[in-house]
Amino acid sequence: MGKTPRFRLWTFYAVLSLVLSISIGQVDTDANENIDDEHGAQDKAWGLALAILSFLTILFVLFAHLIQSLRSKIIDHKAEGIIICILIAMSAGIVAIVSGPERGLAVDKDGAVFIGNMYYGSWLGFVTGVAILSSFLESAYGLDVAYNMRTRSSSFTYWTGLLVSSIIVLATSADIYNRNCDVPNEEKRQPFCSRSVIAVVIGTLAVIMSFAIIGMKITLGAAPFLIEIGLGFLLFIMYIVEIAYVTDIEGPGEALGNLYYTSWGSFLLTLGIGKACYEDYVEAQIIMEQQRHSSNRPSLRTVEMRGPQLASVDEGVEEVDI
Repeated sequence: MGKTPRFRLWTFYAVLSLVLSISIGQVDTDANENIDDEHGAQDKAWGLALAILSFLTILFVLFAHLIQSLRSKIIDHKAEGIIICILIAMSAGIVAIVSGPERGLAVDKDGAVFIGNMYYGSWLGFVTGVAILSSFLESAYGLDVAYNMRTRSSSFTYWTGLLVSSIIVLATSADIYNRNCDVPNEEKRQPFCSRSVIAVVIGTLAVIMSFAIIGMKITLGAAPFLIEIGLGFLLFIMYIVEIAYVTDIEGPGEALGNLYYTSWGSFLLTLGIGKACYEDYVEAQIIMEQQRHSSNRPSLRTVEMRGPQLASVDEGVEEVDI
């Protein structure tokens, strides 16, 4: 039928888009007290439009897999890549509408998830779009994104994930602060607002540090080991503070929402960075030990130079009569 290896991903993407369309369409913005009355109807309209448009676009791509005339023009060509990028952009928009703190269609006024299908489906749809893009780049251009990320170093994938999660931490905490704490000092709710500031600061520093390490790995091929391990340890301590204060009671990440999940996800990624750096260190020690042994072992040429020569052996053998 002319299916590509990502045909199943496209099918799964279509199912997610259909589920999101139904979930968003069933939301009653007037009756549901968890949804912002001022913006609820507008957000629902935008979310439903993006979900339906995504579903129809994905159906077109699935249809193109089965029709040779369309397949030869779209699948594994630039047209498919453009469609994938547009779908990822629409998925990002759906995520913002569905899971935005205090205003998202799937979260309550405290930022906690109360419509699981919509919340997790929107994030899973975004991740699926990225996976399809990775498969397209490998199939159309021979670019294995996952392999290239691993060959940079074993920690490159973790740093990339930490950059993405830290951006979400920064954006979410900044939005929470603007909505709740952009008031005169005497009206600020404490310790909620001070902990929101902690989340913004940690998110900002994590984005800068992660971007710096990724930039060095891409441009230089590797980051200085001591700098990488030092920044990784610093981020590990910072996200311990984030979890202790931001996701605890009276913190902005107390509710099970974007800030809560990305704070814990970032913390786990710092553990992954530490593990990868340790493995790189052990591997480097093994290579250095092997090089040391090989440099101490005499080469074949040296053995030949030092070994007895045939002429000298013949000269040293006395002729024996039998």
